[in-house]
Amino acid sequence: MISLILILLILGCTAGLLAGLLGIGGGLVIVPAMSWFLIDRGLNVSSAIGISVATSLASMLLTSASAVVFHARRRVIAKEVIVRLAPSVGLGAAAGALLAASLGGERLAMIFAVIVALIGLRMLFAIQDPARKRDPFPRVWWLIGPLIGAVSAMIGIGGGSFNVPYLRWNGYPMVNAVAMASTCGWLIGLGGTVTFALIDVEDGLIEGLIGHIHWPAALIIGLAGAATAPLGVALGHRLPSRQLTRIFGGFLILIALRMAL
Repeated sequence: MISLILILLILGCTAGLLAGLLGIGGGLVIVPAMSWFLIDRGLNVSSAIGISVATSLASMLLTSASAVVFHARRRVIAKEVIVRLAPSVGLGAAAGALLAASLGGERLAMIFAVIVALIGLRMLFAIQDPARKRDPFPRVWWLIGPLIGAVSAMIGIGGGSFNVPYLRWNGYPMVNAVAMASTCGWLIGLGGTVTFALIDVEDGLIEGLIGHIHWPAALIIGLAGAATAPLGVALGHRLPSRQLTRIFGGFLILIALRMAL
C-alpha cells in the first residue's frame, strides 16, 4: 500500500511539473503510467486503460482548479469563451467518455497512441501557434468545442494541445489562450468524470472504484499535481522551454509506440 501511494505521489508530482513547465495536460503521463501499473497487477488491458483514462480526468478537477482561479484573478479569460466554448467542450467530454467506455481498452490504446504521437511530433519540431490578426472570438465553437472535448476525454487529457492552437487561430494572444484552455480543461475533466463515474467496469477486481474512476488514486495524483504545478510554472520562466518541449515531444512518441504495442 505504501509503495502504491508513493508511486501515485511521484506520478502526480511529475504530471504537475510538466503541466506547469510545458503547458500540457498531465494525462499524457498519467494514462500510460497507470495503465502499465494496473496491467502489471493483473488487471486486463481493457479495464486498466479505461480506469486510467477516467482517473486522469478526475484528477484534473484538482490540478486544473488552482490554475483556473489564478487566471480568473488576472482577468485573462474572455466572457464569450466561458459562455460558448467551455460548456460545449464539457458536453463533448461527456460524449467522449461514453464512447471510450464502449470501445474497449485495446482500441482505446491505439487511439491514445495515434493522438499522442501527433502531439509528440508537433512538440518535437516545436511548431508554433501563430495568432491570426482578427477580432478575438471562438468561431465555429458549436462544432469545434464538442470535438475537442470528446477526443480529449477519450484519452484522458485536458485538451490544451487542441484548445490553444484553436484559440490562437481565432485571434487570442498566447497568455489568454493558455488561460482559457485551462478553464476548458477543467470542464473536460468534469464532463468526463461524471460520465465515467456512472459506468461500471466489467472486471472490477480492484478496490476504490466508483464506476471507472479510482478515487483514491485521483485524489492523490490531483493533490500532488496541484502542489507541484506552480513550481513547474516558475521553472518554465528559467529553463529553455523550446529545447524541453522538443525533448518531451520525443518522449511522447516513445510512449505512443509503447501503448500501440
